Formats: sequence, structure tokens, C-alpha cells
Amino acid sequence: MRIYLHEITDQDTELDFTQEDTWVIDAVECVDEERPLNPTRATARRPVRVHFNLRKVDEVIVVSGTVATHLRLLCSRCANPFNLDCDISFSGLFCQDPVMAGVGHLEGAGRPAGQNKGFARHAHDSSNDSGGADLDITYLSHDYIDLGDILTEQLRLQLPFQPLCREACNGICANCGADLNAGRCACSKIISSSPFSALRDFKVGS
Repeated sequence: MRIYLHEITDQDTELDFTQEDTWVIDAVECVDEERPLNPTRATARRPVRVHFNLRKVDEVIVVSGTVATHLRLLCSRCANPFNLDCDISFSGLFCQDPVMAGVGHLEGAGRPAGQNKGFARHAHDSSNDSGGADLDITYLSHDYIDLGDILTEQLRLQLPFQPLCREACNGICANCGADLNAGRCACSKIISSSPFSALRDFKVGS
């Protein structure tokens, strides 16, 4: 969903979208780790509520908003799919002036080439305060803002380092791969009845 810069004024532009907008679903699904093999309309059209506010301040475009939905992730312990609820607020600054954008968009300024998109950071990320050395301004090399890219990036910021279906997840058996959340597997019985089980406590003397 492209919003061209000449359409943005110094007056607030309010935009609301839902799962009925195809580009919204596409943006959310980019973050999913798990997708149904045979999706139905009910599974594909998860509830999504997105609100954007756009306003121009001098040469800077201020974009803020909210998104409420859920992501389909895979548990890092048991590999089962689960939903992660997201209800967040975000904000970011955009401009076409490379000087105003600062060192964040320049090649060789501490970021590898091709990784300098400078998407808006999460509004609640306290690490944003870096003393002004790296401005929170996205450098735009084109004459539009892609709301789908912003939505995807903000949802990616919600991904946990270690996704868990629940804190008490028991994971899977390292031997047979059984889901230990469903109960104990038979590996312990098999190991105890092995003909080599008598050697379990054997130690070589020094």
C-alpha cells in the first residue's frame, strides 16, 4: 500500500485497515513462521486492525499508528504452532534528504551494504536513545511510503528471540522426538532394558 509523498500534508491523515485489505494480510503473513497447508478463508483472514496517522512536518514525514493481530509461530522447544498476540503502538520519521537522515543510510557507516533501509523503530524501544549519533529517520530514495513494509517491520520487532508456546513447555524427547507435553515417552523404559544397561555405572579405574 503506497502513499505518495505529495499526498501527505501538514494536516493529520488518518487511515484504518483490516484483514479485508489484501495487502494487510500479505504484510502480516511475511512474519509468520507457520502457515496452514490447506488454508480456508477462516484461517487466512485472521483478525487484523491497523491504524496509521501520517503528517508532514517541514521535510519530514511523521508516521505513527497501532496494530492488533496475532502471528503464527513455531515453539522453539516442541516445534508446535501457536499464536502470539500483538497489540502495539509504533512511530517513525521519513525523509528524502540524505543529510537530514544522517549516517544511518550511508554505506560503510557501521551497517553492511544493502541493510540500510532504516525502518522506523518500535516506539517503546528504549535502546533508540543513542545520543543523536544515529537518527531515527528513514531515508527515502523514492517518492512514496509503503505502509505494508512498515507494518511487516513493526511486527517483526515483536518476534521473541526464543518463541515458546508457553513458559512451562516440556519440549520434545531428544532421542525419539516425542512431544513431552503430551506425556512421558517410552525411551526411558527402552534404555533401562538394554543389555548394556549394566554398564551404565561402570568406571575405569585410574
